[in-house]
Amino acid sequence: MTALIKAHLALLVLLAGSVSVGAAEIRVGDTVTVKPNSIWFQDIAMLTHWQKLRKRGHAAALTSYQEQKLRNRDAWQFLYPMSVKIVGHTPKAHQVSVEMLTEGRMQGTHWVLDSRTLMQKREVRP
Repeated sequence: MTALIKAHLALLVLLAGSVSVGAAEIRVGDTVTVKPNSIWFQDIAMLTHWQKLRKRGHAAALTSYQEQKLRNRDAWQFLYPMSVKIVGHTPKAHQVSVEMLTEGRMQGTHWVLDSRTLMQKREVRP
């Protein structure tokens, strides 16, 4: 019985550590990490449409929309976690405007993301 309780506690600790950044915790100027394979947009209207499709549970429509936007380079999907700086936040819409900090050719570019794709705070500005 004790081993079972310890296993449940260990699982709880792991799950607590993997929770996304909550909306109340996001502040302009924060440096955060974006989950791998997240969809990044440069146009807020496209992000808003993507969020509506996702919320409604239209899997086929969401997949089709994503594939079209990725193919046309209207959206990007990065395979690895990326560091960004928060430059704007709309909590009710679950949207953040960010600047890419990860080194590479995309460093310094600006994007709009669903705020639920943020994994963790790396640095907090006073």
